[in-house]
Amino acid sequence: MRIPASEGAAAGALRRRLASLPYWRLAFLAVAIACAVPIVSGAYDRFNRVGQQARLRLIQEHRLWEVQQDFRGRPEIWARVASRILNDRQLLSRVAAKYGAQSYQSDQIELEYRRDLAIARAEVVLGALALWAAPLGAVYALASAYSRRKRPPPPKVQPASTLDPRYLPPDPP
Repeated sequence: MRIPASEGAAAGALRRRLASLPYWRLAFLAVAIACAVPIVSGAYDRFNRVGQQARLRLIQEHRLWEVQQDFRGRPEIWARVASRILNDRQLLSRVAAKYGAQSYQSDQIELEYRRDLAIARAEVVLGALALWAAPLGAVYALASAYSRRKRPPPPKVQPASTLDPRYLPPDPP
């Protein structure tokens, strides 16, 4: 399979750009990517946990186990299981079934639920981004300032003179 010219040109430009970077920046880029992996993994888990907690809260606030006629058991069990198994759309359809499909109340519940969920998920994402970027930004700023510091000028060397005895031929005996 042949690589189109535009993709090859982009890859070549990326290679040239990376080759022109100082080694400390390439090392910093590798460290930044390596540091992002555990943070992203933790953020993904918290992101999913926030969604499950929001679904559980929706079930408990609106007593959605009452919509399920064939359920015989404790509401806490149904709420815990349903918050893990059912997705947002399925729960909101149960809310609509409880309050009426075209009711103003079910529309407001859905809007409020989606707004609260978006805010909670944004907090998770921004927290993970701050946890990743703040220390790396500080290290990068220090390294960048160190590499741009004003270096002292090299010592002045006098040019070799024709009268310098070190460069004259030895005296004849």
